[in-house]
Amino acid sequence: MSQQPELQITDAEWEVMLSVWEAKDQTAGEIIARVEPIRERSHRTVRTLLARLVEKGAVAVRVDGSRHLYSAAISRDECVRLAARSFTEQFFAGNLQSLLMHFVENETLSEKEVKELRQRLDERLTKKSQPNAEERTGRSSSTRRKKS
Repeated sequence: MSQQPELQITDAEWEVMLSVWEAKDQTAGEIIARVEPIRERSHRTVRTLLARLVEKGAVAVRVDGSRHLYSAAISRDECVRLAARSFTEQFFAGNLQSLLMHFVENETLSEKEVKELRQRLDERLTKKSQPNAEERTGRSSSTRRKKS
């Protein structure tokens, strides 16, 4: 389900994606029924957004008889990761540390949130300091691939 890094999903398209991620193989009508009441978007607008998402490769469409069934071609996690990367590139010249420092310095974080962030950073540092399996065996992944 990996997608090209240049995938850009607008706010309106994101609303449609939220519905698409809820279930696999949905009809346009099922997606529209979820989106219309939330944002008061017209039937036609939701169909247009859905068509754009198909063009972008974020949504896959499968024909089953006379029905068109839609499902996500990209996971929500992957989509968020791509959007975060794009945001970091656009506003922080790709510098993740600057992005994180901005939020730490300019946003209100509860004591619990700060503690959780510290814990996650500590866990990440611990993982990086431990040698991975490749280093322990002395074989590179390319060596393993060649033998397979």
